Amino acid sequence: MSKKQILGTIGVYLGILILATIFFIMLFHIKIFNGLDVFFYRGCIFLLLASFFAGLLTWLAVKNIKNLSLNIKDVLVVACLFFGITLGWFTLLPTTVERSVSVFMLSYMYQNDTVGITADEFGDVFYQKYISDFGAFDKRFNEQILSGNIKPADDGNGYVITANGRFVVDLFRTCAKLFNTEQWLVYPNDYGEINNNA
Repeated sequence: MSKKQILGTIGVYLGILILATIFFIMLFHIKIFNGLDVFFYRGCIFLLLASFFAGLLTWLAVKNIKNLSLNIKDVLVVACLFFGITLGWFTLLPTTVERSVSVFMLSYMYQNDTVGITADEFGDVFYQKYISDFGAFDKRFNEQILSGNIKPADDGNGYVITANGRFVVDLFRTCAKLFNTEQWLVYPNDYGEINNNA
């Protein structure tokens, strides 16, 4: 493959990745799958659709751009490349914005930057706005029901964790140990013991 073909192939790849990214972002602005309340799940569906779109564009390039020696392997490469890159930044940015306490805290301070606020005062704001007014806890609770991680108890008294939920928690605990994150998040009953041993 000549230098010109290499550069041309890179250009095609970049162009398709950009177009697929625009398509992915546009999907969030049209009324599709709005009934799916879990933002991350909706994003994953859009990611699959956009990856298919990237593969389709590559297939069209294979059929119509003969001087670059593109073939069917490029369709798979571009689709997988787009999926991997987009999953990374989608998880890091939009999903974080949609559910992060830190984002809410900084945004609140941004909108109220003329007045200082103590940690205790912000705790009150957090409970009133984030938990009560915006229903953030209810939303997260319903996400876990939809995900199959919790279900109504057989005796009708509240909710209990499912086998799938236990698997998820075990996965989180493994990650917490591997990356040495805050253990109280995955062992909430042991907070005092963990704190004392830290």
